[in-house]
Amino acid sequence: MELYEFYPKIFEKKIPLNLLDITSRNYSNWKKENLLYNTKKLNKEDDEKRERVLLNVFDALWLSIVKELKKFNVDFNTIRQVKDVLYSNLEFDQEKIDTLTKNEFVNSILQKTPEEYHQVIKQLLVDGSLFKMIDSIVDEKNVILFKNIGNILFQILVQKVAISLIITKDDDFVEVIFFKNEMDFPNTSNIKTNERISDIMINTTYINIPLVPLVGKLFENTDFDKYNFHYNLFNKNERKIIEALNDNNCKEIKVTKHNSGDITLNISFEKEVKKAEAKEIRKILGLKQYEKMEVVFRNDSHLILNNTKKEVLKK
Repeated sequence: MELYEFYPKIFEKKIPLNLLDITSRNYSNWKKENLLYNTKKLNKEDDEKRERVLLNVFDALWLSIVKELKKFNVDFNTIRQVKDVLYSNLEFDQEKIDTLTKNEFVNSILQKTPEEYHQVIKQLLVDGSLFKMIDSIVDEKNVILFKNIGNILFQILVQKVAISLIITKDDDFVEVIFFKNEMDFPNTSNIKTNERISDIMINTTYINIPLVPLVGKLFENTDFDKYNFHYNLFNKNERKIIEALNDNNCKEIKVTKHNSGDITLNISFEKEVKKAEAKEIRKILGLKQYEKMEVVFRNDSHLILNNTKKEVLKK
């Protein structure tokens, strides 16, 4: 539910379909088969228009899952049942919550929340205003945040939890289990889930879809960087490093982490200037051949010039 607080733009449709390597033909076919979330059935006129498809992060994750399932020729009816589970409303584990004191409940959430948000989130949890805020922000667009797929993305992106979809089928009944690598609360619910998964692995044919690699593959695509920036999936420090890496003039990046937790970046850029522009800069700086000038910018009215000369002294 806090995903909205961390990434308020995450439900906006900005991602082009071609970034997922899914053809428009496949997308249209999946839409006709009701594999997509909250979409109307295409009529012939809509199909002929073939308008450009833009996705949000949830759409992109779900279509990546569909793509994986189709690699194994999973039938449309099974995929529709998986979709129904992922897009069902999120249910809280009340049994787990009831075993905790208020402080334990608050701390359990803070443990899985980036430190820079602790003060804000803690206040909202302590005074109960978080749930009032949720009621006020839920609308037709962001209701997706309160479904299972929204919770999955929250746990992967914010809590750094690895999640797999375990899918089994018995005749026409499809079971979907969310298998996670974090078991902070060894309660009855978790024990039963582990026992069920152990039974499936030993006695049942199943499909396992690890979701972290799917999310990683999507976000690690360099063509996706501008969408990562739009959705604020990188913090400001990560963004500085990525922008430097994508700059052809950047020659060297040195990262130093201090005991305080602060990080110092030393980024070196090199750019060749030629012809008229080079002559103008040489004239301004008074450079001669093979001299090196370092310019340090202090403020709008203060520059420091360090001039290094190279000269060979012959006998």
